[in-house]
Amino acid sequence: MKSRVWRVLFLVSLAILSLSGCAGGSLESLDFEKGLIFFEQWVRITGAPGSPYIFIEFPTYRFSEEEGTLTSFMGVFGKGEGKIDPETVNLIVGEGTSLSGVAGSGAASGLEGVESFPFTTDYQLLQVKEMRADGSLQLERHSDQVSFLEFTFPNPLPSHAFTLRPGEKLTYSTAKTFLLGGKEQELTLTVTLRSAFLKRSNCQNGNW
Repeated sequence: MKSRVWRVLFLVSLAILSLSGCAGGSLESLDFEKGLIFFEQWVRITGAPGSPYIFIEFPTYRFSEEEGTLTSFMGVFGKGEGKIDPETVNLIVGEGTSLSGVAGSGAASGLEGVESFPFTTDYQLLQVKEMRADGSLQLERHSDQVSFLEFTFPNPLPSHAFTLRPGEKLTYSTAKTFLLGGKEQELTLTVTLRSAFLKRSNCQNGNW
């Protein structure tokens, strides 16, 4: 009886390993001849409803996860100096910041093509140490604090190196009290990291 139980457990273990292998294999089959990795770091600072403390500009790109498209409103895609060539680069990094509630209003963002590592993101928040053949990114927290204008928060990212794979999204947050307009206000910093595999032809210039 015991031997039969162990045999069943062994077969279940093999099945789980087999399924895990299939999931990993999907990443290994990424065709970098036709596609590239888009990595986004978005920093959001939010507060209770009220008069905005700071106003910032506007986003310069739009990423549609459903359609698998990346659109630049500033015409950054193309060939030549200062451009991102989606036909040659394998990693495009998008970075954005948005404010809401008493923290402020508006959003600002930008795109950059990355060809060498390590790459450090805005606010010294993290480093992209490397991109592996399966499209996974090796990330590491770069500084202990995140500072944006007058707001300084502890960096909420893990203290150890971690991996972000295509199709994954990770969110980290922390809260801190600030004196705004003579009144104490609790603000929340949320960092969202996500990665996607996009067709090169789906990285295009467009309009708002």
